[in-house]
Amino acid sequence: MNTHTLVAISSFVAASTLSAQKAPDLTPYLIADRAAEVALARTAAPSDVLVLTPKGYTEAARGTNGFTCIVMRSFAAGPDDPQFWNTHVSAPHCFNPPAARTVLPAVLAQIDMALAGATPGEMKARMKKAYADKRFPMPAAGAMTYMLSPKQRLSDADPHWMPHLMFYYDRSLKGSTFGAGGMTAPIVDATGGDPNYPMQVIYIPVRTWSDGTPAVHAGPGM
Repeated sequence: MNTHTLVAISSFVAASTLSAQKAPDLTPYLIADRAAEVALARTAAPSDVLVLTPKGYTEAARGTNGFTCIVMRSFAAGPDDPQFWNTHVSAPHCFNPPAARTVLPAVLAQIDMALAGATPGEMKARMKKAYADKRFPMPAAGAMTYMLSPKQRLSDADPHWMPHLMFYYDRSLKGSTFGAGGMTAPIVDATGGDPNYPMQVIYIPVRTWSDGTPAVHAGPGM
């Protein structure tokens, strides 16, 4: 992920007609110390780092391994997610090079739409059209994300869940191809509840956090 990609994403969003809905106040989501946000993002892997500013995400640190790390907030979720504006959510992701090229740009574009005031329906419609028009590609072979940070907070109900890897495919591969099930299954079909989502996303929980500590999950069913 680089500055040119961020500019292209911003241009894509600006080309869409946004609703009159008021854009959100990002103040509750911001981390005042940029170095602290960079460090939080890098709890998964050393790489390029994007940080949240009042105007959206911007590159804060340049890496050398092709990965891009970013602390996602709640508004990176699906537009219908009930926690879409939950200020408590902070989820360090590290996208490997194929995912940084082919998955992250679409994620950032949807975030920019949300921050510009688009409604859930508008976001879904625009993203669907962008994929149909091939403005965003399907995930490249090997596209994956690390979510191994022990400092992640994914929801109020189950803040730390499990360290896990996320793998991305086009929808020609179904969750059943991987033997994936719900959130308590050994392999999780993360997009099983949304057949219209453009990508197939698979979660695979792993044993340890990025700092080497064991992953002990106290939630139901795990």
